[in-house]
Amino acid sequence: MVDQRLDRKFNFKVLMAVYLLIAIAIFIKLSAMQIFSASYYRRASLENSVRIVPIKAPRGIILDRFGNIIVRNRPSYSMYLVPYQVPDIKLVAAKLANFLNVDKTYLQNTIVANWKNKFLPIRLRRDIDFTTLSILEEHSLDLPGVAFQIEPTRMYPDSGIGSHFLGYIGEVYDKEIETNPDYRSGDLVGKKGIEKQYDSYLRGRDGLSYLEVTAQGRVLGKYPEKEDVEPISGATLTLNIDLEMQKLADHLLDSCGQGAVVVMDVNTGGVLTLASSPEFDANLFSGFISPDKWNEIVNDPAHPLLNRGIQATYPPGSTMKIFTAGMALYFDKVSAERGFDACRGAKRFGNRVFKCWRPEGHGRLDLHGAIVQSCDIYFYQMGLACGMELWEKFMPMCHLGQLTGIDIPGEKPGNSPSIKYYDNRYGKNGWTKIFIVNLAIGQGEVLVTPVQMATLYAAVGNGGTIYQPQIVKKITDSYGTETIISPKETGKLPLTQAQLDFLVEAMTGVTEEGGGTARGVQLPGISVAGKTGTAQNPHGKEHSWFVCIAPAVNPEISIAVLVENAGHGSTVAAPLAKRILQYYFKIPTKPIA
Repeated sequence: MVDQRLDRKFNFKVLMAVYLLIAIAIFIKLSAMQIFSASYYRRASLENSVRIVPIKAPRGIILDRFGNIIVRNRPSYSMYLVPYQVPDIKLVAAKLANFLNVDKTYLQNTIVANWKNKFLPIRLRRDIDFTTLSILEEHSLDLPGVAFQIEPTRMYPDSGIGSHFLGYIGEVYDKEIETNPDYRSGDLVGKKGIEKQYDSYLRGRDGLSYLEVTAQGRVLGKYPEKEDVEPISGATLTLNIDLEMQKLADHLLDSCGQGAVVVMDVNTGGVLTLASSPEFDANLFSGFISPDKWNEIVNDPAHPLLNRGIQATYPPGSTMKIFTAGMALYFDKVSAERGFDACRGAKRFGNRVFKCWRPEGHGRLDLHGAIVQSCDIYFYQMGLACGMELWEKFMPMCHLGQLTGIDIPGEKPGNSPSIKYYDNRYGKNGWTKIFIVNLAIGQGEVLVTPVQMATLYAAVGNGGTIYQPQIVKKITDSYGTETIISPKETGKLPLTQAQLDFLVEAMTGVTEEGGGTARGVQLPGISVAGKTGTAQNPHGKEHSWFVCIAPAVNPEISIAVLVENAGHGSTVAAPLAKRILQYYFKIPTKPIA
């Protein structure tokens, strides 16, 4: 009997010890869960109730000089995938691929590549049309983790107006994310034009929205325990661009062919128009662009993405003669009293006979007359009188072969050949001084861009100051603070005021005197100082040039027009420039067909 009691006591103690151990184990586990793993379980709980949705900051709008909207934003639907709600990536990717008409492997790879944080949504498609959105919503229970968000999408002018200086936006690349800590996967950033140049101002700062959802992903509303982080809109850019002039230039160019038009404020460098033809529709890049459409654009033989105003280089033709004349004046190789042999239509230099554009010749001319009538024979002799040594001293002082610094990326510097250039290309004994004959009339290896010619002619008209071309005039942030972009001087022409006045007077004769090559540009009450150019092109018909300033006295604007494969500058480029001058000076014209 005593033994049984002892056994019961022992068993009771053992049982109590077991209970105690279990209680201690439960206490330790609960302590660990509540103290050491609290953040983990709190997050796990939130997974079933909260969805974090990025609120994209509206990208800053872009205005012309008069406050007219050029680029704005429109609402659109973007599709996201919330990683922690996806049970099977392959299954969801396969279903979505059918609805979106994309390759399922591509979609799956996109999800995997961006699965860096399971709480951050992955954008799969921007600018989804309403029909596709409706179909996806109908199948939402079969697509766990798929969510939609209204976001601002870029809206550019129709018909590609200004597409080359505006540029476009696109999804950020991995390499861009590596070099910029502010970028995140799926962000939209500027890829070309001022969208790229001023991206840090235009992008703004994204916000966050916290939504309460069911376990099946149904949105119940705002999550009450979290306040949304409001986005900050991007800055507004006010341009120097005149939108109506831009439309006119684009229309005129389209009717002529491929080419470029640049219009600048002579006294500030402000770019009033920068047109390039053919244009492209920047709206294509705002949403999803298919690989087929992208390949069609980049393989187009007309190269619509090429900004011919700043990226295409051309022989300047006779528009170069103004600077050849400036070189001869600067080094005292020519004067009103000292000229060159009369033009008989052709002249032998070394073993070659060089012709003038006018077969019957111009006879004997002074420098003024040679500029007005664009006599090649006169300028051949002027080039030889200066030689390559003086050429390579003078032309860099005029910034030939150098970047203008215009505030959009991709500009090309052109080429102003030197003795070293020819030595490297042909060998020290592989070329002769006759090369200068071609350079003197803007042929051979000298190459310029239309924006360079507009910039340099502006300097001739304003007293010699070379301004950096500037598209953006003012930046206004979301708080209303304005930053004015002041004119930037980048150099001075080496000529005296008297020499510059002589060149302007001669260019005025080009449009007003008998024998002038651009008399058709005359305007009532407005004097125009300009120069035509017909640049030989080894790939086809000559390029047509016209560069001018107006009014000739106290000029306000400079214009450079280049039309590819269009023939004489007087027949194509000059009339185009005249229409722009008529617009600027409010001279009535006939409606454009």
